[in-house]
Amino acid sequence: MKKIGKKAIIGICAGAALLVAVVAVIAIMVFRIDAVRAQNIALSQTGGGEIVEQDISQEGLWNEYSYTIVNGDKWYEVEIGGFGGVEGFESGTGNGYMY
Repeated sequence: MKKIGKKAIIGICAGAALLVAVVAVIAIMVFRIDAVRAQNIALSQTGGGEIVEQDISQEGLWNEYSYTIVNGDKWYEVEIGGFGGVEGFESGTGNGYMY
């Protein structure tokens, strides 16, 4: 049986690390959501309404979305992660939120 040299082991490890990085970037690009999808998710959480404020912040390779929505006399603040998960949700009625 042939011994594997130190340089070969380092090369294999570097290649494996590069492969993992490439797969991770591709997965992020495929599974991340855009602003339209984030708005739809936020509005579905509130039962509709009007978006009166929005903030999009970039976190690495994806964005995080924050919306303030008014529906009737209720207001909602909804945070959507870059992959579509609801990461924050607040609601209230009346003058608790001024827009």
